[in-house]
Formats: sequence, structure tokens, C-alpha cells
Amino acid sequence: MSRNRKKQTLQWGCSMAKKIISLAELATYLDMSQASVYHLVAEGKIPGIKIGKQWRFSTESIDKWLDGSSSGQANVLVVEDDPVIRNLVVKILSEAGHRVAGTDTVADSLRLLDEIDFDLVLLDLLLPDGSGLDIVTAATQFASPPDIVVVTGHPDHELIDQIRALLPYVTVLNKPIRLEALLQLASKHARQPQFANR
Repeated sequence: MSRNRKKQTLQWGCSMAKKIISLAELATYLDMSQASVYHLVAEGKIPGIKIGKQWRFSTESIDKWLDGSSSGQANVLVVEDDPVIRNLVVKILSEAGHRVAGTDTVADSLRLLDEIDFDLVLLDLLLPDGSGLDIVTAATQFASPPDIVVVTGHPDHELIDQIRALLPYVTVLNKPIRLEALLQLASKHARQPQFANR
């Protein structure tokens, strides 16, 4: 997996101004899989409209979304198999202004990590198709890995020691996590606004 992709600047061109594009076209443009784009659209993370059974996107809306998507907010991946906890964490962080994606499996997490530049991963230890260790092992191979915080109801689990062997200073938070701690973590990872050179 490679996270050394350069950030793209949107250049739709005059012929595409205010054009409506499909999910497949947006996935190609963003250099992401259609499944990842669909996942983010369904969660309301990418602006789009559903016409019939198909998602459509305004290039103007996508331009605005990308222009404002990285300043003052963190890109957070929430990996949690309990849908109630996952949805609550995603909602809280989204309402605080962060860009958040949630998933419940190792496979989806690895796909999203490969395609999106996350600042922070809130990681459950035990997942249906593996463990948090699988995700940590893959993430440590990235040139610029995200910060990982293990959020678990099993703080003494043997997997914690294995994760610490890879990430000696990993933060481990016990469930239930306090709202203040959650918001502080995301704010700590917020990207700073970029100012144009004068």
C-alpha cells in the first residue's frame, strides 16, 4: 500500500464547469474505489444527490467541498464493530466539524486507509474479520502513517502488548470513552488552514 500520493488540485476545465457527474466518474477523479466513494457519500461526507437509484455530483459542489475539506478539521477513521458506538462517535465528531468515516471490519479499514489520508484512527481491538493488530501492522508500513488510538473494553488483552511492540507510544483508551477526550483527540489532529503566499 502506498500513501505517497500527491494532493491533487481540482481542474475540471471550462467544458466541465457546473457539470453533473456519476459516482464512477467521481471515483476516477478522486483516485478512489467506487465502493469507498459510495461509502463516504452514503454517510454524507461527500456532497451529492440521489436521482432515482443513482448518485450524481455537481462538479461545482465537489470543488467547494475539496477546497474547504482540509483546513481546521481532522480526517478521522472510526473502526468499531458495535454500530451504536460507531454511529455515535461518527456523529459527535462530524458535528464538531471533522471529516469522519466509520467502518466495522479490517478489510474496509485497510481499503479506506489506502485511499484516504487520515490523521487519526480510533481503533477497536476485536473485529469480526480480524483484530486491530491487523490494521496497525498495515498502517505502520505507510510512509506517513496516521496516529492510532486503541479504544477498547479489553485493556489487558494480549493484543495490546503486540500493538505496543509495533507502536510503543500508542494511546489506549478504555470504553466507555468520555466525550471530552474524544473531542480533544480529534482537535489535536486538526489540520491547520493553508494561507496563500502574498
